[in-house]
Amino acid sequence: MVRIIKDYHIHSKYSKNGHCSNEIEEIVKKAIAKGLKEIAISDHGISHFLYGTSEKNLLKAKEEIEALRIKYPEIQIKLGIEANLTGYDGQTDITEKVAQTCDVIQMGIHYGVRFHGIKDSFVFFVYNFLSRWHLGLRMKMKKKNTEAMVLAMNRYPIQVITHPGDKIPVDIIKLAEIANQKNILLEINNSHRHLSTDELKAIKNETVKFIVGSDAHTYDDIGSFNKAYDRIKAAGVPIHQVVNLEEKQ
Repeated sequence: MVRIIKDYHIHSKYSKNGHCSNEIEEIVKKAIAKGLKEIAISDHGISHFLYGTSEKNLLKAKEEIEALRIKYPEIQIKLGIEANLTGYDGQTDITEKVAQTCDVIQMGIHYGVRFHGIKDSFVFFVYNFLSRWHLGLRMKMKKKNTEAMVLAMNRYPIQVITHPGDKIPVDIIKLAEIANQKNILLEINNSHRHLSTDELKAIKNETVKFIVGSDAHTYDDIGSFNKAYDRIKAAGVPIHQVVNLEEKQ
């Protein structure tokens, strides 16, 4: 029997525009009820103009979490963030304040993000969209997107790449190589299709480590991992490569 022991991808009320309304204390209680040993509250990064958090809200969440750590000592509660790539030079919205405030730094690719400059914005939104129907452009964008992510992975204290391969094409083998070098975890997202079974098959023989993320926006989804686990089994990924799953007798 396999169980999940920690979940770093849980959204909260500190998201903008009602993206998630979950109270952190209720998240903690649900996580304890589900047998989790550790969680991280990880809202979208500050450049996400639709759903992102803010530096001010991160400080509020941090204060709340510090109080809850005393109240619920049976579970480790961390403050995370799901930061965003914001430029093809490897820029992200991981500011100094974000890095200092958060315990878990995750980064993903998202729409609804303010990219640096008109050119980068056009390339990201238009070329990646058109690449769905043009193989040559798709290969070009896969290379360009991957290079940007690698630059970010080398530049910032990133611990997890969330749902790699979602939204835009990337070279998953190259990402896995850099993740292995930098000791960065690649997420198998339970709410998105990535990492997919095929992607996992392509990189499972690397020494890269994975982490399952529920990407929970509701209380019931906290700690959910069944869809991700189906892909893990189908790809033949050893459980010891997934840092937050454990086999229980």
